[in-house]
Amino acid sequence: MTAPTSSSVTRIQPLAWLLLALSTAWCAIWFVHAMGYWEDDAWIHLEFARSFASGHGFAFNGRVVYGDTSPLWVGLLAGFHAVTPDWMAAGKTLSVVAAVFALMGAFFFSRSLVSEKLSPVQSATFAAAMVLVMVTNPYFGYWAFSGMEALSATGLACWGLLAAKRAESSPAQFLVACAIAGVAPLLRPEMTIFSALLMLLLGYQFLRNPAMRQRMTLLLTGIVLAAAPVITWAMYALHTFGMIVPNTNGAKRAAPGDSVIMRLVHVYTLGFPLAMFGFFLLVAWVVWMLLRRRQKEIVPTLCLMPLAGWLLLVWTKLNGIFYILDHTFVQTRYVFVTAPVLTIAILALAAMRWPRLYRVGVIFGIVFGAITSLLVPWNLIHNKIGVDRDYADLAAYVRTLPPEAAVANYSIGESAFLSGHTIIDTGGITRPGAIPFMFDTTDARMLAWIRSQGAQYWVINHQPEPGAVLVWSRDIPETGWYLNPRRYKGTKRLQLWKLAK
Repeated sequence: MTAPTSSSVTRIQPLAWLLLALSTAWCAIWFVHAMGYWEDDAWIHLEFARSFASGHGFAFNGRVVYGDTSPLWVGLLAGFHAVTPDWMAAGKTLSVVAAVFALMGAFFFSRSLVSEKLSPVQSATFAAAMVLVMVTNPYFGYWAFSGMEALSATGLACWGLLAAKRAESSPAQFLVACAIAGVAPLLRPEMTIFSALLMLLLGYQFLRNPAMRQRMTLLLTGIVLAAAPVITWAMYALHTFGMIVPNTNGAKRAAPGDSVIMRLVHVYTLGFPLAMFGFFLLVAWVVWMLLRRRQKEIVPTLCLMPLAGWLLLVWTKLNGIFYILDHTFVQTRYVFVTAPVLTIAILALAAMRWPRLYRVGVIFGIVFGAITSLLVPWNLIHNKIGVDRDYADLAAYVRTLPPEAAVANYSIGESAFLSGHTIIDTGGITRPGAIPFMFDTTDARMLAWIRSQGAQYWVINHQPEPGAVLVWSRDIPETGWYLNPRRYKGTKRLQLWKLAK
């Protein structure tokens, strides 16, 4: 990636520096606040990374299984652990590096979107404002230092689109963009669609550039860079696991009666109202122009946005269609991959065409994001830290159980990583046999299944069968995305039951 020139740095004026300083301070506050927090799925990453680093392959709890959708993140964790022996310190360090990588990508990509229409000073200020909008978002506060890979995927999208924008005049940037398209699907599944769209954009740029059309070696090299990582991993997955699609695709489905569309609306409204309402306002403006017979204004306005910006819109919509067709239980981190850069693209168009509306949008985004962050993820992380401590105590107790006494649990990450004990996954990520029973209204079928897997204990918040004995119990803090702070004062039961013989 081409580094910014010294002249571009000097164009950043005091307002932009102030916005960047505020973003840095905000990130530092969240990093300190989340120091004791590690998402349970991030513990799953650590378990796979520990197995990989010790030479036991892509395994969880000693079993080779396709239960992690981010092999690239697992590899990065193993690499950072090689430098930082403590796994948690390695993970937190990687999270910080990923945050810097993503925010730098957001800054330079944002600036590139408006640089042809706005002055250098205005472009830099816009980019700095986009970084602040991004970090004050409530999903940033929760996921940035959680040990998960969503933020790094956002950054990879920014750098990939920035390289693609420069690819028409730079063969090196063309190859960088192709390489990013190649590794992106190994970081997050949502990036598969992004990579396909990015390669279409690069192919279009290649064909319309006479100078590049003469360099077929460049095109072939780019295709290899884009295809080799995914093909190599697919061959490895097919050989090792017998499948290309990971277990999580089936394990993360919504309940049969749930509406994925309403879930998407809820997740976007809480985290990215600018992206959602901005898109609908743009559609409404186009319709209004058509009704007023001012069609000639539509195309010049839409052409203000580079193709990279429109790619983000298409990417987001295709992801949404996939979630609906797949009946996916959409988690906030899934949307966090696409929505930050889509928000940047929408605000970039507003900055070039409707500057007053843009300023209102930025102020709203920062204020709404900051208030929501302090109401929801701040309290949620505080409680999650307590939950992590409670699960560590549970893992310590599990270590005292006989080695052959397997424990069934839904939240498998921390339990498996800290206890080293055999954990039977009732969530279907590492043991897909549980998936058909996950939404049963009774425990009967799941109980029979975990017994067939060798479970003698079950982590569940009620007695699973007559004769089961409660051997460990703890009231743990309430977790969830609640706008009412009082909800976080509640508790729920974490219990370990010894199954009847």
